[in-house]
Amino acid sequence: MSLSSPPRYDRIVSLVFVVLIGLTIIFLIDANPNTLRIRLGGDLPTLAISWLLIGSLLLITSAGADLLARSHPQMQTRSLPTLNLGVTTVEIAPAFWILPAFSVIGSFAFFRILSTSLQGLAFALALLVAGGGLLATLICQHYALDRNPQLSQRAQLALQVIAYLAAFACFSAIYYARQRTLYSATLIGATGSLLAYAMLQWTGRVHSFRLSLLVGLLLAEATWALNYWAASFLVGGTLLLVIFYITSGLLQHQASGKLQRRLIVEYALLGSCLLAIVIYATFRF
Repeated sequence: MSLSSPPRYDRIVSLVFVVLIGLTIIFLIDANPNTLRIRLGGDLPTLAISWLLIGSLLLITSAGADLLARSHPQMQTRSLPTLNLGVTTVEIAPAFWILPAFSVIGSFAFFRILSTSLQGLAFALALLVAGGGLLATLICQHYALDRNPQLSQRAQLALQVIAYLAAFACFSAIYYARQRTLYSATLIGATGSLLAYAMLQWTGRVHSFRLSLLVGLLLAEATWALNYWAASFLVGGTLLLVIFYITSGLLQHQASGKLQRRLIVEYALLGSCLLAIVIYATFRF
């Protein structure tokens, strides 16, 4: 029997509703061709005002996810980082910010690419995926803390699926922009590190952040090589996702002490097959 309280659906739904309203406003602003764009100078990419608004929305999402996570009874026994505000200190749970934030930014970035071809449908799909992804993430993060092992493991598995979907959306969007390797590799590496850390935190290892940096480094190096390859953004995103899946999966098993030779062979075979399919699709179509 689970010893944790049920999720605070009233708070979760309220947060999702606020985020969807914010996304709607951002999409309407972004659709205006006369929207302000900030030129940073040199060879730095031009920054649309919509991305600054997305940053503000991510702060709201992360703050809401933090409050929901820290209200869980199981979090009372955890040692959390503290933020010194001068007059007081506040405990924070940054590991619980990552997936909610990427559920929003991944949906916006990916369907923004498709807005020229799908138009209004892309807007509707972005809201549907962002709202559904954020709702599922917040609920699963709650149950992942449950003391019932079976319930906790199922919730963690769902969070892994959400992380892979967010990774594909972000990798595809970054690769689509075709920025210099310095920028694209940095963004993809940072994205991979954060998402890997969100999954590795459940292993209980102290050095999870260091392991996640290894995932980001491998993805950054793969991006450098991929930028010399004439592939569509979907193929590029899929290839990076395969690398992310293999490296993060192996590190999760290693961190939890369950890494065996059989698993290494399975991941190697699966990764080889997926890479072969992606390469074939590239040259075939």
